[in-house]
Amino acid sequence: MDAAARMFLYLIIYSVVGWVYESILCSITQRRLVNRGFLNGPLCPIYGFGAVAVILLLPGGQDESLIKLFLSSSVLCCILEYFTSYLLEKLFHARWWDYSQRHFNLNGRVCLEGAVVFGVMAVLLVRYLHPFVAAQVAKLPRAWLYGMDVGIFAILMVDLTFTVRHLLGLKGRLAEIQKLLQAQKEAGQRRLEALGEGLRGSLAAREESARGYAERISALLGSRRFQDRRLMRAFPGLKFRDSEAWEQLKERLRRKKQP
Repeated sequence: MDAAARMFLYLIIYSVVGWVYESILCSITQRRLVNRGFLNGPLCPIYGFGAVAVILLLPGGQDESLIKLFLSSSVLCCILEYFTSYLLEKLFHARWWDYSQRHFNLNGRVCLEGAVVFGVMAVLLVRYLHPFVAAQVAKLPRAWLYGMDVGIFAILMVDLTFTVRHLLGLKGRLAEIQKLLQAQKEAGQRRLEALGEGLRGSLAAREESARGYAERISALLGSRRFQDRRLMRAFPGLKFRDSEAWEQLKERLRRKKQP
């Protein structure tokens, strides 16, 4: 039980380390502060799970050669990244990252460059960082360890619930916006046909219908702006299945931010 409690704390610690790394990298490339992460809190869980996977599945890493440790951890982390990308796409109908434009990629989900970075980070983790972290965690009194785990887990569940609800809601909103955009295009085509045929009554009705579509789209685009903007900034390469609706939403968010 104590081992599981320590492992959970490792997961959180390395998720925070991953968040710091990703946020700094993304902030530099975007030239502004970015909360980089799937969750609202300062966590990148994929880094935490990757670190824990290396610790558990490569327990002899301290004694292995650097090359063997580098290669085995690179493969392990790439498997985790591929599975995570696939799972997130199925759940939310979105591609959170896409390496299709990089050399030696696999279905755009993993690439050689990422594998090298993960391998180097895993070597640093096993040889230097984790021995220090494990020694510090081992000093924690049992009551503190369990208390911290329970408190962090509760906060994490609230954050995860809030984030997933927003993403599922966003997926639904984008699907509805996509349908309305298509209906708006069809209404516009019928309006042109009515104009060409000189049908005044039919034209007025179609114009009213078009205004209704525009108002509904505007209302859907205008809700939950804070969370949508955070997501857009955290994942600039994010692509949803309903791509036209997502592009409209991003454009709306950019305009709202301008003075």
